[in-house]
Amino acid sequence: MTRMQSFRKLLPGILPVLLLAGCFGTPGASGPDLSGNEYGASSSLAQDEASAAIAALLRDDFGQALQPSDHEAVAAAQAQALRTRGTGAAISWNNTRTGHSGQVRPGPLYQVNTTTCREVTHEMIVEERRYVSRGTACKGPQGDWETLS
Repeated sequence: MTRMQSFRKLLPGILPVLLLAGCFGTPGASGPDLSGNEYGASSSLAQDEASAAIAALLRDDFGQALQPSDHEAVAAAQAQALRTRGTGAAISWNNTRTGHSGQVRPGPLYQVNTTTCREVTHEMIVEERRYVSRGTACKGPQGDWETLS
C-alpha cells in the first residue's frame, strides 16, 4: 500500500479531528502557539485556530513531513482565506526552506440562522504528493472564525 493510499484510508478519521481542533484553542491563555508566539501576541485569532488545526496533523505521516515553518505559512494562508470576501480565489503558500507548498481556497459565505459560515479547502504539496482537506468554519460571537468540521 502506498503512502497516498494509506493517507486516503486515514483521512476520514483524521479530518474531523483536524477540523475540530481549531475549536479547542483558548485565545488569551498563556502558552505558545505553533509559530512560537504567545497567545494574544502578534498572531491573529484565525492564525491561532489554524495552528491548532495543524497540530492535529502532526500525529500522522503527512504531519511528520511538515516543518514548523510550514505551520506558519499554512496558518497565515488560512487566516487570509477566511477574511477574503470572494469565493474560490486560492490563497497560496510556499515554503522555500522545505520546498512544501499549497493553497487554501475559501468557499461562499452562507448563513446558518444568524451565524456566517464558509467552507475552506486546503490543498497541500508535501514531498511531491498532493493532499486535499475540506472543512467548515463559522464566525463566533466576537467575529472570530471557529473551525467546526
